[in-house]
Amino acid sequence: MGAGLVMLLFYLPGQYASFMRAMAVLMFHAGDDGLSLAALGRIAMRHGLALVVPVGGFAAVATVGLGLFQTGFLLRPEGIMPDMGRISPVKGLTRVFGTGGLMEGGKALLKIGLLGALVYGVARRSLLEGLSLVGVGPVPLCGTLLHAFARLSMTLLAGYVVIAGLDVFWRFRHRLSKLRMSRQELKDEYRETEGDPHIKGRIRQLRTRMARQQMMKAVKQATVVVTNPTHYAVALVYERGAQAAPKIVARGVDEMAARIREVAMANHVPIVPNPPLARALYPLPLDTEVPVEHFRVVAAIIAYVWRIRKGQGVQAGR
Repeated sequence: MGAGLVMLLFYLPGQYASFMRAMAVLMFHAGDDGLSLAALGRIAMRHGLALVVPVGGFAAVATVGLGLFQTGFLLRPEGIMPDMGRISPVKGLTRVFGTGGLMEGGKALLKIGLLGALVYGVARRSLLEGLSLVGVGPVPLCGTLLHAFARLSMTLLAGYVVIAGLDVFWRFRHRLSKLRMSRQELKDEYRETEGDPHIKGRIRQLRTRMARQQMMKAVKQATVVVTNPTHYAVALVYERGAQAAPKIVARGVDEMAARIREVAMANHVPIVPNPPLARALYPLPLDTEVPVEHFRVVAAIIAYVWRIRKGQGVQAGR
């Protein structure tokens, strides 16, 4: 519409005067024997098309060009192929009376109301000015009508700009609302990508239980259990000649520490209270060797345990 309005303002003013002169010549020679009605019609149509085609052609080229620019020059030839679903009465009624159809109908009514009010305001003013055009010649009359039409077109164009801006804003919000996922959809997507939280929790419980069982088995074979004496418990194993340094095979705090002490007592594993050493060794991962800075303390504890066992063996021999 804007492109057509530009052509009207810049092209027609230089053409309608020659068009009116051509029409005057045709009217003057309308009764000549050498010109038939068909010939006169062809001449009039040629001059009329010379006015209309440039304006309409420029508007059409602008429409197609802006449409391609808006879609990123995306062409979809299959969109013009016949589709029985488009003429289905049921689907048609669904589109018309559905939520989207009702919204589009409401917007169409608002557009008609706004544009109708604009047209009424411009037309009322133009009709009042038309009373002074009685007796005006063809060329000045065409100029006045052209300006009235241009004023109406610019008013409608401004109205369409407002409508288009509101429509773009509404469609943007509507699309965002459709793209938002519900709480259930978020849960389903999380299950598909990350797995069911209940299953993952169950797997973690099973892994924790298996790890505890493995630790309890390791406690039975431990050399000594170092305690805090109630909050921490760390089980160490050392085989002379088989490894360079003692290893941490089990560790726990509070309830787990109490369970380690119970298993150690049931399997006659010595329990040695040493709070600083127990707190220092607890953060270390399982199956890691005791750090060098704790060698002397750990070595003294293991030597103490061996002396106790040796003494118990002597007493048992007696």
